[in-house]
Amino acid sequence: MSLKNIVVHAPHASTVLPERFRDQFVISDQELEQEVLASADLWTDVLAQQCWPQANIITPEVSRVLLDVERYSDDSLEGMSKVGRGMIYSHSHTGEQIRRHITAAERRELHYLYYVSHWDHLRASAEGSVLLDLHSYPQKAWPIEPNAGASRPEIDLGHTSGLTSHEWLANLTKYFQSEGYSVGHNTPYDGVIDAGATDAVMIEIRRDVLGDGPGCQLWGRLVSSLTEMPLPGIDQ
Repeated sequence: MSLKNIVVHAPHASTVLPERFRDQFVISDQELEQEVLASADLWTDVLAQQCWPQANIITPEVSRVLLDVERYSDDSLEGMSKVGRGMIYSHSHTGEQIRRHITAAERRELHYLYYVSHWDHLRASAEGSVLLDLHSYPQKAWPIEPNAGASRPEIDLGHTSGLTSHEWLANLTKYFQSEGYSVGHNTPYDGVIDAGATDAVMIEIRRDVLGDGPGCQLWGRLVSSLTEMPLPGIDQ
């Protein structure tokens, strides 16, 4: 397997919120911008490009504050919908209301424009490939987090039985520990999305590990480690 068979999914990297949907939000421009930035997994798209330049890197068109492509589209299946952070966000990362009630027609439009097309592309790309689902998360838990008291290691490897091979998970754990990072499994976030890949893992990086972003010393260390990490069919 070559890097061309690797799909890197950075579902929360975008900070784009089209002006045409601005009227759905009931907070000020400054508050909305702050929420978009706080909610984003900033630089994960850049990280993917630097670490796996030949991979198929998939990012969403819009901020997760407008529509989150990694939530179930059916709120009855999505636990985070209970705190206003399902596919369509109504509340902030701290629990305050940020959006008016949207109509069924508005929801359908957003779903069609940004969810369906994203998942069609992701599934088509993931078939026969290895999937890296790339995220970052804050050092301190948000008030809305369901597992706020869980361990928050520097690198969380999210895995799901039947989607993530035990061998790869073990190799990744050993490797990142050898690189000097604290590693957890399914903490504080668990599982990996099912996009039809042959093997898949979620890599959640605690945000202090990214430092101040591209160019800083911590960033360089992280890029070096991720670039050399084991991949199924390449390093196993």
